[in-house]
Amino acid sequence: MYDIFVTVTIFFTVYIFIISEKIHRTIASMIGAAALIFLQIFENPHEVYIRYVDFDTVFLLIGMMLFVAAMKRTGFFQYLGIKGLKISRGSPKMLFFILTAIVAVVSAFIDNVTTILIFIPMTLAVTDVIGIDPSPFVLGEVFASNIGGTATLIGDPPNIIIGTNAHLSFSDFLVNLAPASFTIFLIVDIFLMFIYRKELSIDLKSVIRDDMFREEKNPKLFMGEILLGTTIVLFLLQHKLNISGSSIALMMGFLSVLVIEKDQLEEFLREVDWETIFFFVALFIITGALEETGILEKMAYFMVDLAGSSLKKFEMILISFSASLSAFVDNIPYTATMVHVINHLKEIDPKTFSDLNPLWWSLALGACLGGNGTPIGASANVVALQILSQNGKKIKFWKFSIVGLSVVVLSILTASVYVYIRY
Repeated sequence: MYDIFVTVTIFFTVYIFIISEKIHRTIASMIGAAALIFLQIFENPHEVYIRYVDFDTVFLLIGMMLFVAAMKRTGFFQYLGIKGLKISRGSPKMLFFILTAIVAVVSAFIDNVTTILIFIPMTLAVTDVIGIDPSPFVLGEVFASNIGGTATLIGDPPNIIIGTNAHLSFSDFLVNLAPASFTIFLIVDIFLMFIYRKELSIDLKSVIRDDMFREEKNPKLFMGEILLGTTIVLFLLQHKLNISGSSIALMMGFLSVLVIEKDQLEEFLREVDWETIFFFVALFIITGALEETGILEKMAYFMVDLAGSSLKKFEMILISFSASLSAFVDNIPYTATMVHVINHLKEIDPKTFSDLNPLWWSLALGACLGGNGTPIGASANVVALQILSQNGKKIKFWKFSIVGLSVVVLSILTASVYVYIRY
């Protein structure tokens, strides 16, 4: 009981400081993580970093931050943004839909963090040129990345865990989750365009100048296109090539520095957001403590008891509970815990749980979509808001959460209806 009490106390204390923003979130989370180790919550403190810190995500972030810093020097983001502006024909709503749709599709095949690190700088370049608030666009892309990542086996880490444990293929995920993901994306986009109707009602034709579309010869632009194209192809093929995302990110990050400005490594390293890196490390440790003390497992079996012997009831509880929890804690250890619980259901009640497939899709939808609830619900959220903050536009925790939780409620209601009707 001591371990559980200490873990829950530290968990809520850290989150209170993060929400209140009275102490920098990285300081609060790192002190909380260090306290958990110091108070010997972990059975083997020496294995904490190996067992619970996802270094694949950490190094992917570092590599992609270097890559984005190099891509900025090529002018590629501004170039791509202007192309998008041309297609939108001066309509902010059309521009919003185009950007969010592209992010959703790309996130279905490439890690959400990578997608956000590529598209947010491009979006900021566009909004800066035309002088409009980037916040609605950035939030829309964040939500779209988490929704799009739900659609495929490789779109989000929870799906990979579920697919591996349940022996489900890429096509299984595509057939079962892509229709739900597409429907949710459309509903959420319409909702966002409604609540940001004032910000998206500006007539861009009055602020767009002809000189914005003038093509400038930039010798680095072509190299940027080659680097980005190579990076995307490698991420698309990473599972076939059996290469980790972090390996690709680090290789392309340092390669881009070598190609673009080889003598400016120190400048590039200064652009790596080390605050975010340490914040992620701390969150991994705090969530690891929830797993170590058995809190996540207790929550999982509480759901089983609550559902009784009703498969439909368990589906609805699983979607809602998974989304609620994923809005506040890393969904990877939670999903890893739940797959073992679901696999054990056949032993508990073979008749009710003879077909586990509906539960796998319920778990995937809840765990992936719940990340939109708060600024720390998904890695993409943290990264996007930090980039926005570095560009002088900060979105407070509560302000994001009001919109984010509304998006989650809409998403989960749609997902619940989809699962209930289809299965």
